[in-house]
Amino acid sequence: MNTLRVAGSFRVLMLAAIFVGADVHAVEVRGSIDLRIGTTNAERSWTRDGLDKTQVDRNAGSVRLGNAFLRVDADVLDSMSASVVASAADDRGGVLDVTEAWISWNPVPRSPWKTRMKFGAFFPAANLEIDYDSIGWTPARTISSSAINSWFGEELRTRGVELTMTRKGLAEGSSHDIGFTAALFNGNDPAGTLLAWRGWSIGDRISGLREPIRLADLPVYRSSGALPNQDRNIHLFRELDHRPGYYLGAHYAFEALLSVELMHYDNRGNPLLLKNGQYSWKTRFDHMGVRLHPHGDWLFLFQALRGNTLMGPNAVRLRYNAGYALATHRLGPGRITFRVDRFSTKEHVADILPTDPNSETGRAHAIAFAWPIGRSVSMVSELLTVQSSRAARVLIGEAPDKRERSLTAAIRWQF
Repeated sequence: MNTLRVAGSFRVLMLAAIFVGADVHAVEVRGSIDLRIGTTNAERSWTRDGLDKTQVDRNAGSVRLGNAFLRVDADVLDSMSASVVASAADDRGGVLDVTEAWISWNPVPRSPWKTRMKFGAFFPAANLEIDYDSIGWTPARTISSSAINSWFGEELRTRGVELTMTRKGLAEGSSHDIGFTAALFNGNDPAGTLLAWRGWSIGDRISGLREPIRLADLPVYRSSGALPNQDRNIHLFRELDHRPGYYLGAHYAFEALLSVELMHYDNRGNPLLLKNGQYSWKTRFDHMGVRLHPHGDWLFLFQALRGNTLMGPNAVRLRYNAGYALATHRLGPGRITFRVDRFSTKEHVADILPTDPNSETGRAHAIAFAWPIGRSVSMVSELLTVQSSRAARVLIGEAPDKRERSLTAAIRWQF
């Protein structure tokens, strides 16, 4: 682990918290530090230009900074608040970056319908693995996220406006809640790039708003390849075609027992546009999430996603699917959690670059145990296995089929 970089990131986060808390009124400052120790047989992670599926490989060092977050929430008016989330990671070039920044307007309801509007840069509300009051959009019961939420954390961000309307049944003596969400955004034109040229991944890495992500050295975008103008450094949140994207969602809940979420996403990218080494991708998907909390200590989470993406005149045309099931239950002083993932990408028959294979299949299994060791400190251990097949690995000298295993322990401190 790069001790100087980790220590420097920690000092910056703490100084920011002290400064904001001391000089501004009506402000809440929260943060978290996640330190990890672990071992893995992965050879070359996607964080080091490889095509393995896990976030860390055997060259990363046994002790490292998992992540660090600082969140500042401030009351602007009686019904308006502002929030900023910054993060640090030792596998990020600039170490520190902002991951979210938004203003939220929550007018006092005059009917059973409650309205909320958000303006800024933030995640779509589609991650069931985080807690409601999560600081940094990372999983609460495991160390790694599912394939779906790993992709959301890296490649998706709403930069625009979101309107949510919720009808609380309690206000009318009902056990049923319903809600609807609509959003317009820009800056997600490259979304789909990672799925096509890197594939799904399993981790908890959150991309900064200004951070470039480096792709593996595939022949297709080398100087002699079919797409020589594609930069290996992907700027995920750039606006390229000036066409707003949107997503629409619906939510239903029955007491605390059951909730169901649906969302349709379309970035409306112009697939024929290339600008500053970045292609615009036309990426769409449908998403469903189910949360089931029966009587007792069991909690079940399910998410599924199906979509397609297109770049160029069928230079890359891809269908993709992913889903997971998670079960968690209290065990002794903590909680034990099991998660099963399935994921795939499949090239369309109309894809015109057969020398650029983008298809893959994979599955992952995680078992984790989390327990508190103090009021603000907890520990999580996780055993993760990922088995996948991707033909493109041969193009950079790797085996197409891999089985990765990792054992990780994390100490999490929240302040």
